[in-house]
Amino acid sequence: TLKRAVEIEESLKRLTRMAEHLLHLARAEGGRLRLDHASDLRIAARVVIEDISQGKSSNRATLLLPDQPVMSDMDPDAFGIVLRNLVENALLHGSKVAPVEVTLTPDRKLVVANEGHVLSPETLSRLTARFERAGASTDGSGLGLAIVAAIADRIGSQLVLRSPRPGATSGFEVTFKLPGPPGSD
Repeated sequence: TLKRAVEIEESLKRLTRMAEHLLHLARAEGGRLRLDHASDLRIAARVVIEDISQGKSSNRATLLLPDQPVMSDMDPDAFGIVLRNLVENALLHGSKVAPVEVTLTPDRKLVVANEGHVLSPETLSRLTARFERAGASTDGSGLGLAIVAAIADRIGSQLVLRSPRPGATSGFEVTFKLPGPPGSD
């Protein structure tokens, strides 16, 4: 029946997303995340946000980039994994109508912020654990922030989760400090 076909399709999509997340986690834990040369991460940021914008949440992710290059020795693919996981989490777990704001600063900070319920400090402290979600009824695998945290740990970066957003009474914000060009850290 049609209903069963839709259920099977949804199950296959969930399995595909889970497999992608597990592959990203394996890369975060074992792959090369920093290169011997720097690249401008604004390019990767644009590609990821354009790709996400072509999905269901088309106009919800906004991207603010500086005019000057944001140079880092982080592998652009690894940066893309970080950005995609952060934005997809924000779209899935935040407000269903408010935009997700993505900012890449000249001093190499990636900030992803969204509107939504305030999370307790206890919940925030658990969110980077594997398979942890903010609520039992929440969709998602619980791997997105674990992947980001694993990458941050491997490259010696700082990952900061805040709720509410600074200067606000609601929402969620993640700040990920990116490494500089080779020899700058």
